[in-house]
Amino acid sequence: MKRFLILTQSLFLSYLRDGQVLFWNLAFPIFLLLIYRVAFSSMNVRGYDYMTWVAPGVVALNILSFGLIGSAAFMSGLREQGALRRLQATPVPTLVLFAAFVAVNLALCLAQSALVIGFSALAFGVSFSASGWPSALVVIVLAGVTAVAVGQSISSLAPRLGVALAIGQLLYFVQMFTAGLVLPFDIMPAWVQDAARFTPAYAIGELTRWSLLGQALDASPALHVLVMLAYTAVAAALAVRFFRWQPAP
Repeated sequence: MKRFLILTQSLFLSYLRDGQVLFWNLAFPIFLLLIYRVAFSSMNVRGYDYMTWVAPGVVALNILSFGLIGSAAFMSGLREQGALRRLQATPVPTLVLFAAFVAVNLALCLAQSALVIGFSALAFGVSFSASGWPSALVVIVLAGVTAVAVGQSISSLAPRLGVALAIGQLLYFVQMFTAGLVLPFDIMPAWVQDAARFTPAYAIGELTRWSLLGQALDASPALHVLVMLAYTAVAAALAVRFFRWQPAP
């Protein structure tokens, strides 16, 4: 336990010292909300004003960004800097490293989600469902695990940091505009909707709006949870199978 706590503290401080991490995960979501307010304030989606509808989408979007881009880049950066090689030489078990990494990522996911929710409520008067807080907490934690697992599979499979960033950004932006997080899902072509329904972003977005707003789902919550668990299991298996302590030659 002592090793886990020390490593968790070290990883957490490493994140806090990274200005890019702080900007993209804490400041950028607020900028997004302000931009959406200016551009789409008169729009209504499914009976909600746009800011109420989009706030849970930004929560989901930020979790995806943190996992697919942030966590993938962070682990790839540690690998290229030689930090993972030095950790390998210590008596710290690999399982403890992964547990500490996941714990830090989940803590930051919860913090950034609380920031988006709190800012939306204070700045735009968004009213969230009081009865949905317990389910929202579960959804955010599960979404964080899913996003980090996918991000770590990218980090393990990509030979370099630049490649990991490119893959993570591609997956992030494709899902951002097709999974109904910031644009109404109904305006997408039918074939895009059919494909997007099986992405982790769509499942996370649906469950986040369901828990925070009480919005009706297009399918049972269990189906969306199964989609997220399936992505988590496959991504985690790939991340472990192809994990490297050193950069690819």
